[in-house]
Parts: sequence; C-alpha cells; structure tokens
Amino acid sequence: MFSCGKGIVIINIVIFLYKIGEGMLDATTRPYLIHGVCYKILGTVVRENETACSSLDKYPALEDEVQKQSGYYLIYYRLLLNIPAILLSMFCGSYSDRHGRKLPILLPCFGGMAAVMMYLASNMLSEHRVQMILGGAAMQGMFGKSSLINMAANSIVFDFSNCENRTRNFGKLLAMNFLGGTLGALMSGVFQDLLDINTTFVAIMILYIIAISLVFLLQDEDEKKTDTLDPKTNSFCQVFKVGHIKETVAVITKSRSGNNRSKLISLILLSLIVILCKDGEKDVKVMFLTRSPLSWSRSWYGYFLSVELAVMGFCLLFLLPLFSRKLNLSDVNIVIIGLISMFAKVIFLAFSTTSWMVFVSLGMGAFIGMAPSTLRSLLSKTLNEDEAGKVFSILSCGETISKFLGSLIFVNIYGATAHIFRGITYITETFIVLIMLVIVLVKYRQLQHLQSSLDNVTVVIDNKNIDQRETQSVVDNSHTQKCKSENSVYYISV
Repeated sequence: MFSCGKGIVIINIVIFLYKIGEGMLDATTRPYLIHGVCYKILGTVVRENETACSSLDKYPALEDEVQKQSGYYLIYYRLLLNIPAILLSMFCGSYSDRHGRKLPILLPCFGGMAAVMMYLASNMLSEHRVQMILGGAAMQGMFGKSSLINMAANSIVFDFSNCENRTRNFGKLLAMNFLGGTLGALMSGVFQDLLDINTTFVAIMILYIIAISLVFLLQDEDEKKTDTLDPKTNSFCQVFKVGHIKETVAVITKSRSGNNRSKLISLILLSLIVILCKDGEKDVKVMFLTRSPLSWSRSWYGYFLSVELAVMGFCLLFLLPLFSRKLNLSDVNIVIIGLISMFAKVIFLAFSTTSWMVFVSLGMGAFIGMAPSTLRSLLSKTLNEDEAGKVFSILSCGETISKFLGSLIFVNIYGATAHIFRGITYITETFIVLIMLVIVLVKYRQLQHLQSSLDNVTVVIDNKNIDQRETQSVVDNSHTQKCKSENSVYYISV
C-alpha cells in the first residue's frame, strides 16, 4: 500500500480506521437495540430487576416478545441507516467532482461521532433508549454512512491512479474495507467482554477523531477539483443543489462514443449483482450454519465471518497485485477468476454437512473480493475525469439497495425451501453467477479492448497533435480523459 502516492495511502488508512469504527458500531449497536427493546417492554420493572434483559433464556415468554418486537425495530434501524445515505450520496457525487472529495469523506465520520454521543446518552435515559438508538442510526444515515465515504474513496483512487495501477489500488481499498470490518467486529466483542459498552463507544469516537485529523492534515486533493464555492453560501449547503442530481443521472443517460455507455451500464449492473449475491448469502449463512446438521453456536458464526473477511482481504492485498503485475492478467481475466471462485464456494457450501466442508468452501471463495474491485477498475476506464464522483455515487447507492434486495430475496427463498433442502438458496445463487460469467464472456472482447485502449495511450497534446504518437483511445466529444503515469500527466482531447 505504501508504494502508492500519498493521496491513496492516506485514504486507505482513513477507510481502514472508519471501517474499524463502523464494524465496532454495527456489532455493538444491534445487540444493544435488542437489549433496549427489552427495557422498553419491561418499563420501570427493569430498575428492580436488572438481570432480566441479560438472561432472556430464563424467561421464554419475555424472550419471544422481545424477539418479535426487535425484528420490527431492526428494520427501522436499517432503513434509518441507509435511505438518507442514498439520497445524500446522489447529491455529493457531482459536488465532489466540482469542489473536492474532503467533505464527503468527513461527513460520515462526523455522523458516526454524533451517533456515538446519542448511544452514550441513551444509557442515562433508559426509558427512551430505543428512541435514542434509532436517533443515532438516523444521524449516521443523514451524514452518509459508508455509502458516501466509499463513493469519495473510490473517486480518490480514480483521481490519483494511473491506468496500470488502478486495478491494484481498487483492490487495496476493498481490502481495507474487509480487514477494517473484521477487526472492528472482533474489537467490539473484546471491549465488551473485558470492559463495558461505554468504553467501546469511546474507542469508536477516538477512531473517528483520528480519521478526521488525517483528512484535514494530510489528505491531498486533485488540483483539478478547485471550483470556488460561493462565499455567501455555506459549503454544506452547496451540496443540496438539484443540479447535482441531474448531472449524476445524465452520466448514465448521455450518449458515448465507442459503445461506452453500454459497457458502463453493464459493468454497473454486474457490480450490483455481485453485491446482491454476496450480502444476500451473508444473511442466509447465519441460519444455514446454526441449523442442523451443522448446529453452530452464534460465537462460531462470528469467528467464521471474521476469518472469511480476513482471507478475502489478504488475497486482495497480496494475490491481486501478483495476478496483475507479475502474471500480467487483464482485468477481465481477474473478474472471471473472482466469479469462478464465487461459483465454486457456493456450490460446495450448498452440499456441506460438516464443519470442515464449510471451512473448505471458505478457501474456495478466497478470490471473490477480486470481482467487485476489478469491475470498479474497468468501470473507471469508461469515465472522463469529471465523472468519477457521479458514477461512484450511483454505484454506492445501488450497492446499498442491492444489499436490501439480496437480503429480501435470499432470506425468503431460504425460508420457503429450507425444509426441502437447505442448499436450494445457494444453488439459486450458482445460476445467477453462471449468468454473470456468460455476460462477461460474451462481452470479453469489448472489455479487453476497453482496457487495452487506455493502457496503450502514450502522448497526445490537445487538438494541435503536437508530438503525437500511436494512440488508441475511446473518449467523448468535448471531454478529456485523464491517464496519469508516475512522472507525467497526459491528456487526450477531441
């Protein structure tokens, strides 16, 4: 990671810290919400019997009621976390292309800090604990959460990467997501076991403060993102312009030369389907593994999830650069490897009846993370330099929606078919993965041409064609496609 430029190194560290905090917050808050629902049901009785909500297994009738009501509140919690974040991301994509990426990086950190303060306050107002927790989720959502910061981080990788290094840099960024989430979930358990929930929240606050300090002090901006803001208008208010939404949507609808619009839409759809499958499978997995014949405990599931994310993260950090740099595999070939890895894991998991088989499937799926990161790299090669924020905001919003749909589709399939055969959900997923593989193979030549057309660019200096060499480029009229090398910046204009 440290072989990259300063801008990419800092955003990787910031994302790692943010994901640790987010992982700790998610792993801490969901059980805390269930605990709060118990307090809400018991009311003032809790003050006389503090152990009731900590030992629900001893009170079956109370446990059933808590589980029933918690399901509803968890839905509200997820909606408050994600819907405002989707809306804000649609505004901030165009804003960041004009004025820089720092504000979209900072907002989710401030939102996380505001949420932590509400969660801390809820301990002092136990009768309003559920409302305070939902209010904290709303604060996270209104400040963009991971949808916004992922959009900004992907855009920064686009800004500071050359065509050759972009695939590896997107892979490192996704690795920071995986490893940060893994460490966050583990730290949440350790902090709560050894200390208490208030200390956990304070630790999260410290992580966000460090991330904010790094952005303010060290994060570089692309010098092209220097449009001056109206001094009479607050910077934050500049985000909420209807024109930003129009510009974002226009990126998808406008015509592009070289059939690039079709490629862009195809790559976005493939990225979203990968996320839909991956997150839908995650929600099913907890039921699959805790059901007989496996009958895992919840703690075993937590450990397995942590190992799975860690394995994918290390593959992105170490094997993706090997495939790309040493073996000279193209982005399209790496996407195919990722999809084959997903297919092998899912079909093997569908027929797993023992724990060792489940862990073997984990190894088979080690390369899954390469598919979304490399699809982002290919997607970035269809863009002009002033479109990264807009397209990645669409991708972030689509990923959030895909997570909802994935959970809805796969959980319902599992619920309807588990009594027939537990693996039907995973077999369904294999058919989806096969369709994606067919699409990639059908468009193989087009996608290969997309990569080679940019990798072969050497020098073209505006429309005067000064010192023009052999080039092969796909650009839109009246736009400029930027391709940075380590020592020079070249511009292709028509």
